[in-house]
Amino acid sequence: MVKHHEVILSAPRDLAEGGAPAILQRSDEDFIAAVLAGLRDAGGRVALRASLAQPASVASGGDSPARGSQASGRDLFNRLRGASRKLGLAGGRVAAVPAARSAQDAPARLEGIRRAAAGEQLLKLFQPIQRQFHLAVMEARCDTPGEPRIDPQRVDGAGLVIRRLVRDAAGRELKQGWMRAGDSLRGWARISAGADGAASGNRHDPAALRRLDRPGTGQPVLDDEVRLLLAAQEDALLDEAVVPMFLAPPDVCAAAGATLFYGLVPTTSSEKAEGGAPRFDEQAFGPASSDFTAHLVGPLRGLADSLPRPGRSLTPDLAAIAGNPADSDQSSMKRLLLLLRQLAVEFDAFGDHAEGEALQTLLDDIALPLADAAGKPIPGSTPAGVFLAAASRILLDGESVSPAPTIPAAWPALDGTRSTALAVALSACLQRRFEAVSGVAGRFDDPAARYVLRAFVRLKPEGHCPQRTVWGDYSPPFVIAPWYEGGGAPPVQVPLPDPSDREMLKKLKPNVAFTVPASLQNLLTGDPLDLMEDKKPADSGLKLGWICSFNIPIITICAFIVLNIFLSLFDLFFRWMMFIKICIPFPKKGGGE
Repeated sequence: MVKHHEVILSAPRDLAEGGAPAILQRSDEDFIAAVLAGLRDAGGRVALRASLAQPASVASGGDSPARGSQASGRDLFNRLRGASRKLGLAGGRVAAVPAARSAQDAPARLEGIRRAAAGEQLLKLFQPIQRQFHLAVMEARCDTPGEPRIDPQRVDGAGLVIRRLVRDAAGRELKQGWMRAGDSLRGWARISAGADGAASGNRHDPAALRRLDRPGTGQPVLDDEVRLLLAAQEDALLDEAVVPMFLAPPDVCAAAGATLFYGLVPTTSSEKAEGGAPRFDEQAFGPASSDFTAHLVGPLRGLADSLPRPGRSLTPDLAAIAGNPADSDQSSMKRLLLLLRQLAVEFDAFGDHAEGEALQTLLDDIALPLADAAGKPIPGSTPAGVFLAAASRILLDGESVSPAPTIPAAWPALDGTRSTALAVALSACLQRRFEAVSGVAGRFDDPAARYVLRAFVRLKPEGHCPQRTVWGDYSPPFVIAPWYEGGGAPPVQVPLPDPSDREMLKKLKPNVAFTVPASLQNLLTGDPLDLMEDKKPADSGLKLGWICSFNIPIITICAFIVLNIFLSLFDLFFRWMMFIKICIPFPKKGGGE
């Protein structure tokens, strides 16, 4: 029976050890060309060690088991490989580290051994906004004596997958892949144990069609049954997201004497899974939870409460009572405004949806007693839902409603059954609101998530042997630094013009223009004192639009001055100036005064 010989995927020799791709971190613009140039010879690969992504913190446990021992016939190859490395032969080419650096690197090597023994390797990768980029590079060679490079003509394609590490309820670590089912983006889904552990075989290709494309048995009926059984599996039709890896140029591979691949490691993504919104925690903040009940204002908890200006017509100007300490109804107006804001903003109680309509029905069942002009209770009542909906428009939106509703005498206490039903309806509105505003988490949005990457190569068919997919080992776990964390790249310098140089100012012509509507222009040209007193500027009667031009560098200077003023003010509370602002002197070019 004809059989493929084994293929080894690993980091390029002389650059890193292990069966996972080497992850390089670069901040130079033309980093791909620079890395490819370094891969050409052993000295360049040794120099690239300085670009390897570095551990930033500690992670418990390991994720990539060592290559398992194979049949006894493989032991001979392993011994030959070890001997060839000792002798410096082709099977184990490892360039010697220069003696001058050997002593300096000894502590680092000891620290690496200590971390590896403790399973504490955890890399930190950065995002492009931090001007740091990551490149995965690997080598493919034949697992035969001498470990020759594989023929690039045999390669049908290569890539890598990024998988997220999670733990199940029992504390076992699992891996998830970023999956797509047809045109639907499924998001993170569990990787089956078979696909996770196998080293090769089309069944474990990231593409669903390749996994289902198994060699035929020669029996069409049996082949159809096998395909149906495979397609019936839960994850059979899921395609895992693949980052392409590219074959290094022929001259680079020839100079290195190796078949090399490289690919960018993504650390950001705009993809969001369908139906991937975070779930509302009903147990922690449901209608029966103490936190939810404590969050509600008194009337929504079923408590009785007074109302401001009972018996008066409700008009927008009454909202000012909340800001008048001398008014006896200030406290009750504040509570009414809080009630309205909670219903209108948090719960969207007056929106056009089923949950809101159910809540308004319950509120309408609450009868608010009426009051006369003197505030004394009189016979009759008004539905709470009707009054609150009108009060929201009047007091929160500033609308004038005709006829204006009359403010009831008070809010009555509710019995336990009605309070419970009200809490359930409010919770349903909150869940709908939560789903509408919470958004969907993206692929790399979890700042605490840990990831690993794994590379593969697809080999073309050879004779009677079908095509196959060969996998390398998992990389050490890594995290992705949040966008606001410094990536180590030097800061971007923005030269500012000298505002005291009159000749320079004459050269700063407006280079951006704003089209300003007439109403905004009237507001800007009005008296600032009138604006402070909430007086609207008089309408000039002219409905002219305006085009206002400015100079961006001057705007930048103004923003820089304002920024420093506010930084100094906030430094009184946060004490952050020593961390976020560093000013150092430097001599002016040309030796100016």
